[in-house]
Amino acid sequence: MTASRRLSRLRSLPKRSLAIVACTVAGVLAGYLLGGSGRVAAREPVSIAEAGIGFTARLDTGATISSINAHEIEVIGGSSPADSGDTGKLIRFTVENAEGEKARVETTIEQVRGIRTSDCHELRYHVYLTVVHEGTRYKLLMNLNDRSESKDKLLLGRNWLQHGFAVDITKDALNKS
Repeated sequence: MTASRRLSRLRSLPKRSLAIVACTVAGVLAGYLLGGSGRVAAREPVSIAEAGIGFTARLDTGATISSINAHEIEVIGGSSPADSGDTGKLIRFTVENAEGEKARVETTIEQVRGIRTSDCHELRYHVYLTVVHEGTRYKLLMNLNDRSESKDKLLLGRNWLQHGFAVDITKDALNKS
């Protein structure tokens, strides 16, 4: 296929798809320009500083915002279900990793936003949490979601990848290869 034909195919993609492609390409370039230090595996060991527990995070290039397994969500002086009027209020919730370790966290609601999934659209609380990866701390916006039925209890989306990381599917961080 010629370069002009490839370019024409790219132009026919919806703008959202083009944005995802652009972010992915930018992340890959940033990772390689950092001398390889920005290449990460599809699953990476991290911890959440506020909770004091570790997670095996799945890197999700399709997710704009990161998502953590949270339940027993309680908004102090707020409403249920999630409401945009809860922004700025205190929230308490329990996070749980795949090993069943739990921790109670209290922080401030940064925003309440609609999330589109493959099967529905729902409002979710978004909070800032600190992800620790290889000794470096990253303050990330995360949505709180009951991921108890999912194997992946923490998804790191493009808001983490934009820190100069590129997903290298040949790398296995969990088996150190």
